[in-house]
Amino acid sequence: MWNRRAFLATPALAALSGCSRAPKVKVGGKAGVEGALLCEIVSQLLERKLKAEVERRLNITGPTAVYQAFQNGDVDTYVEYTRVAFKVLLKSVEPIDLTMTVDKLKKEFHTNAQADWLPFLGFEAIHTVIARADDIAFANINTLTEAGHDRTGWKLGCTSEFAQSPEGYQMLKGGYQIPERTGTRIEPIPQLYFGLGEKRIDLLVTSSTDPRLKSAKYKVLADDQKLFSPNRAALLFRDDTSNRYPAIRPVLESLGGKIDNAAMRDLNGEVEINKRGLAEVALEWLTKVKLI
Repeated sequence: MWNRRAFLATPALAALSGCSRAPKVKVGGKAGVEGALLCEIVSQLLERKLKAEVERRLNITGPTAVYQAFQNGDVDTYVEYTRVAFKVLLKSVEPIDLTMTVDKLKKEFHTNAQADWLPFLGFEAIHTVIARADDIAFANINTLTEAGHDRTGWKLGCTSEFAQSPEGYQMLKGGYQIPERTGTRIEPIPQLYFGLGEKRIDLLVTSSTDPRLKSAKYKVLADDQKLFSPNRAALLFRDDTSNRYPAIRPVLESLGGKIDNAAMRDLNGEVEINKRGLAEVALEWLTKVKLI
């Protein structure tokens, strides 16, 4: 009789155990410091708030690779950007409207990826063109239109991602008619900064979240024609993972609006310039903003 009762109780106990088990989540991170930092912030938040078992999938290279991993279920959540989302992933040909709402993004990703677009994190990584502040050639040049009017030609440097982006190199060249007197240098950002310092390039294309932009050594040339689309960041989250672990969504949503551009630049700078560890920087920030 005792054994029969134990047997009958087993399904209920199993169900209770299943409801209380720790979530298992695979968090993706794009290649680069920013992608790794955001992955670490999300991972630590889930670990500390939900005691989740988190698998970090870092350094996923290329604008579509992390999305493919996401669609395949190899990643449950990761940070995506509106320009990449609409122009590369959803292949939209329409201009990205500044008033674009989360509702529109939610609809698109539910339809195309069975996933949800969560609230914007608060920052956006827009293409940004800079020159050396001490370069006399730019003394009276403050915009990209003005740079395009100088027919002497510039030495331009950019990353391979910018060179291949639908709103990258061709937009800069076609929209602003930026003349070049040598071939474009395509290198990672640290090497490009070295080249700028050594005067091997005149113009460098980076991101608005680049921590070096805080330095007076560099001059940002305004995108005065607003050709580069808004590029706001948010988390994508798979529907099946959300259904399996409903406690995760509100934790991820708590990041909404918490990271503005200044904060993202500071976070990137702590790792990239001050050479601090990802885990240390992420924990410090999560504690500072009282998310854990």
